[in-house]
Amino acid sequence: MTQVATGDLDRRVALLEGWKESQEPFVLSLKDDVREVQARLTALQSHMDHRFSDVEASIAELRVELKGDIAGLRTELKGEMARLVQRMDTQTRWIVGVQFLTLLTLIAALLRLAG
Repeated sequence: MTQVATGDLDRRVALLEGWKESQEPFVLSLKDDVREVQARLTALQSHMDHRFSDVEASIAELRVELKGDIAGLRTELKGEMARLVQRMDTQTRWIVGVQFLTLLTLIAALLRLAG
């Protein structure tokens, strides 16, 4: 009975060894595929790092450009507001002058009628 069990065990071990040997090319192929995927991921990561750096640089340039544009617009707006205030002052003086002249004309007309 021990010989039958030993023979059965030897047969099973031989089957397992045969199966292991048949799987070795598959395992080696998988290892190669994993290495290839790792290499491709490393290349992709490097590419994406460069792309992100380029995008960050573009954003920084745009930010500087926008700051300059905003500063220019702010200066232009301040100048335009100063011109508007000056124009309003001039128009206010004219309105007050016309009203004062009208008042003087009315007083002169009333003095003629009274005199």
